[in-house]
Amino acid sequence: MSILDNPRLQRFFHEHSDHADRGDRLAVFDCDGTVIRGDIGEAMLAYQVEHFLFKVSPADVWQDHPDRQRLDRLYQGLARTSALERTERPDFREFFSLIFGWYFGQIDEGKIEKACVDIVRLFTGYTPEEVRRVAEDSFTAQVSSPWSETPFGNHRIARGARYILESRQMITELQHRGYEIWAVSGSNVWSVEPVFRNLGIPPARVIGIELDTESGLFVPRAIEPVPIREKKVDALQSRANTRPLLVASDSRNDIPLLEYSSDLKVFVSSRRKDWTVFFDLGKITRDDSWIVIETPTIEE
Repeated sequence: MSILDNPRLQRFFHEHSDHADRGDRLAVFDCDGTVIRGDIGEAMLAYQVEHFLFKVSPADVWQDHPDRQRLDRLYQGLARTSALERTERPDFREFFSLIFGWYFGQIDEGKIEKACVDIVRLFTGYTPEEVRRVAEDSFTAQVSSPWSETPFGNHRIARGARYILESRQMITELQHRGYEIWAVSGSNVWSVEPVFRNLGIPPARVIGIELDTESGLFVPRAIEPVPIREKKVDALQSRANTRPLLVASDSRNDIPLLEYSSDLKVFVSSRRKDWTVFFDLGKITRDDSWIVIETPTIEE
């Protein structure tokens, strides 16, 4: 059965059909795990590291990295090698591990916002146009690659981004009915833009982590509010004046955003766990304001 045949979604459309000419119908979607399988920000990080796309040493950006001197020595040595030679070197694999180890280590410590901001700060020294080109190239590589996951400690680095059918169907139907669709993601904004552009959503309605610029170049300072957890609501409120009628996400981190919905909340159960875990750990009662996509369909 198509998600569009869901009785609760049908009732939602019927109840709000009289808003057609008022221009106040917003629907908000998270990106990673909600609209696509995988994490597009992490995928862009892997692309950046694998292609050694740095303007400055990560050690200069990550002043608090516990092995900062080693990180810088590896960077300086790899910067003097050719691309072909670099990928075969053991120190390149160590460099990769120091980057992802720092990121995932902070995730495991509960420092979600800092971890997500830190990897975005690695684009220090780039122009916005340059980063968007990297994002486009990364996205193209992702959608053209077969799905795979590389284990990294307790985590996996995913490749081969694919859209989730039910979310695509909802977005298409909402657009057809005149809803204004927004994306609010904890990944960097440049990686999220091509994901939603393919769905007809312009960059102006995509919210993600961004960096400040000085003299046209990015500096290692994130623009506030950083759209993580409750700050997703703050970021949305700073850009859109209307409270959304529908919010969709796959993560407990987005409970504040989901609860900001004035009507329907859609949980996409894409994290290899029974969907009841989300409600149990989040201390949420699944009432009639929720739709649960228990087994998302991955498009090929």
